[in-house]
Amino acid sequence: MPIAPRPNHDVSLLYAIISNVNFYVWPVYRYGEMKKLTEKVFTKSLVFYCLCAIVFVVGYFVGVLQCIGWCNEITYGKKLYQVEKQTAYLAVIIFSAPGNYERRRAIRKTWLLNKGDRSIGHFFVVGTASLESAELNNIQHEHEEFGDLMVLDKVSDSYAKLSVKLREALTWLYANVEFVFLLKVDDDSFVRLGALYNELKLKPKEKLYWGFFDGQAKVKFGGKWKETAWFLCDRYLPYAKGGGYVITSDLVRNLALTSSYLSLYQNEDVALGTWLAPFDIKRVHDPNFDTEYLSRGCFNSYLVTHKQSISLMITKFKNLKETGNMCTSERRERNSYMYNWRVQPSLCCIRNNSQIP
Repeated sequence: MPIAPRPNHDVSLLYAIISNVNFYVWPVYRYGEMKKLTEKVFTKSLVFYCLCAIVFVVGYFVGVLQCIGWCNEITYGKKLYQVEKQTAYLAVIIFSAPGNYERRRAIRKTWLLNKGDRSIGHFFVVGTASLESAELNNIQHEHEEFGDLMVLDKVSDSYAKLSVKLREALTWLYANVEFVFLLKVDDDSFVRLGALYNELKLKPKEKLYWGFFDGQAKVKFGGKWKETAWFLCDRYLPYAKGGGYVITSDLVRNLALTSSYLSLYQNEDVALGTWLAPFDIKRVHDPNFDTEYLSRGCFNSYLVTHKQSISLMITKFKNLKETGNMCTSERRERNSYMYNWRVQPSLCCIRNNSQIP
């Protein structure tokens, strides 16, 4: 009987060992590979998220810096007319229509040259909401050349929007200029800037409303100045004529902070007088503000003269430069008056004194 072969226990044992080694070692090897792969992916993900965080932080601060820059823009939303925040003892705003380039040019070449080294900042205020692209380009080029435009791109420049224009200009000034006094004039006004500046040194630095006042003007219910929202009384409240007046910065601040509550009227000077009517302020009537709808003549004491042509501005500037006097000879075309604050406004202003300039 044949004898069965004896199992080779050594070979079986070796196979068993190899099998067990594969069972335990291969997963460990695969786990190591997966761990390395996971760590590599995680590292890449961490780098990615770090980069995202850096981009977010940088973008946030760039956005903040842009917002700070946009706060100093003249426009509301278009970064076209950027100015630096200014500090001035006297801020001057000159209301001008977009197409009145020649008037602005004449003012730059005449009475604005008398700023000298005085602390005076000036802006020509124009509304551009309804302008065509060619007109906008002209305004942009003008500002790039002179840097003195306050462009209100949400305001249409028309007679009906003058009180809106004033409200927005005051709001912009409050946000962008530190000043003590504000002079508002039109682009057909001539200003003896040095003399007015010297007068301001003697005036109170707060609660001042200075100009040529009227308290008896009847409300207009027809024509381009027609009022549709006026209901306060049968006369306009006392106001300084719009050819030129001065107010202090505290009044500008109060109006800017309450701008959304201000009623709007056709006449910007009437609007300002109405806005300031409840305020306990010092109203100073001065005949040297020749700021009515028609000039009263020429007197060398005049600080502001309204309704001046370009040629008259050039002549008066030349006279001041050569002789120190604005008028070669003084003349009266209409009588003036002193405002009587002790009577009812309808009796305030009687033109019965030919000695008043």
